Amino acid sequence: MFSITPYNAAHLSDKTLCLTFDDGPGETVGTGAGPKTLELARYLYHEKIEACFFMTGIHLIQYPSIAPRVAELGHIIGNHSFTHAKSFPEFLKTGWDIVSEIEMTDDLIEKFNPDRRIFFRAPWGEWSEELATELNSKISNNLNHIGPFHWEINCNDWNFWLREDNSENCAASYLNEINLRKRGIVLMHDSTTDLVKARDNNQTFEVIKILVPKLKELGYSFVSLRDII
Repeated sequence: MFSITPYNAAHLSDKTLCLTFDDGPGETVGTGAGPKTLELARYLYHEKIEACFFMTGIHLIQYPSIAPRVAELGHIIGNHSFTHAKSFPEFLKTGWDIVSEIEMTDDLIEKFNPDRRIFFRAPWGEWSEELATELNSKISNNLNHIGPFHWEINCNDWNFWLREDNSENCAASYLNEINLRKRGIVLMHDSTTDLVKARDNNQTFEVIKILVPKLKELGYSFVSLRDII
């Protein structure tokens, strides 16, 4: 069931992180900037890190070959709504069909979750008790939704790409925040649903390749969302 209060990971031990990525999947032809969901998933697999990729329905349809391969690498394919509309709590008040936003994406990712558990993160992290009540009472596909998942660590990587900043500066920002917080769910974006410029300049894969070795040297370990719940 959808929780009234978003899940977090403040209870994790020091130097324990959970990596999550929103707004994908996405892919870039060539070696330039841009979404690289599958390359990111492969890198994390070789580093023995299980991440959760919260994917949007519109990108799942646009890039149908990526999610199956990400799932084969052992990562969680989560539901991040169909359109990533902002903001669900406000749209609910106007009569927006929030249920379809979830169910349409469920249909696209159910096959990657054979235990019928669907991990969910709300677009922009915006949530309300009314949303939880609406979805719990009206979704009828018999899937076990777990969430929404919030986060402890977020440096708005998408904003670095929006202003055409580089991966080194973004990685430094995340490393500082991680060392400050010590633990928790890390929010990053393997693509961007709303902002074309941020999507085209995405360097999250490059950031992860900088961060992971440094974090391991500092004694950090990584857990899955499955461990958190």
